[in-house]
Amino acid sequence: MPEKAAAPLRLFLSRAYGLDWDKTGGEPMQQHGDFTMQRDGQILICRPVGVFNLQGAMAYEPLFMRAAMEIADQPWAVLEVARGFEAGIPEVIARFRNQFKWCAENNCQYLAVVFDGHYKKFFADQVFQGLPFKELRYFKHEDEGREWLHACLAGL
Repeated sequence: MPEKAAAPLRLFLSRAYGLDWDKTGGEPMQQHGDFTMQRDGQILICRPVGVFNLQGAMAYEPLFMRAAMEIADQPWAVLEVARGFEAGIPEVIARFRNQFKWCAENNCQYLAVVFDGHYKKFFADQVFQGLPFKELRYFKHEDEGREWLHACLAGL
């Protein structure tokens, strides 16, 4: 395939599947996927947005870990608002899963995940199923998840 014709295909594949052209000898891969984080007491609220590639997931990790370490000396919880999350390649799902496994092993007692639709439930199951949280629940509305986490933490 001529180089000029290959560029749009590489762009599509890199955005859709997070392929890293550095590893294949092409142009460098841009970070995809964004996030915001905030705290509400002992609850870390995370809002991933977009399609994540490996670079996007890796950019998320140190900020998440720093915020989590600030509250990990006492029982804490995560409210994962995944309404804006679109997709991630298997390597991204594995990294997110390892991140949440670390949470469960470091005093994070509860996880509330907010999303809508069967597609996002599939991704949520891939990341969260079987992790050793005291309890994990899925919600359609952020305020319901936040209220549940506050009640859980108040009961400890």
